[in-house]
Amino acid sequence: MFIMAVFTILYEIQRNLWSLAIIIALLIGIFGVIYIPETSPVHYIFAGTVFVAMIGFMIGHTLYADYGVHGVYADNLRILLYAQILFMVVTVIGVLDETPIFVVEALFILNFAVFYLYLHSIPFDSIRFHSIPL
Repeated sequence: MFIMAVFTILYEIQRNLWSLAIIIALLIGIFGVIYIPETSPVHYIFAGTVFVAMIGFMIGHTLYADYGVHGVYADNLRILLYAQILFMVVTVIGVLDETPIFVVEALFILNFAVFYLYLHSIPFDSIRFHSIPL
């Protein structure tokens, strides 16, 4: 897992700083969720970091891309983003009601994976990312 994280960071360095920062937060959160027992309150802080990082990554890439004539890519990313927001709301409600959230949490992670893979399968010449001033 550590090797995959290193290569993910090396890849994101080539893209832009805000995406790199979000991915680093996501990786820290994932390592925290894996290594901190679920009985510890700190586990939920790391889990929250993962959820916020995933949503932030998706919002950033959906909003800050110039799709020109390729509007279908923007529409698909937006649909995945809206589904992610729905899964997040259902997850939070489930946590507050102390009901099982495994299925919705799995859908949340799967949807992020689909978004990430779709984002990287868009033809390179059809999407240009604007840099965000830091």
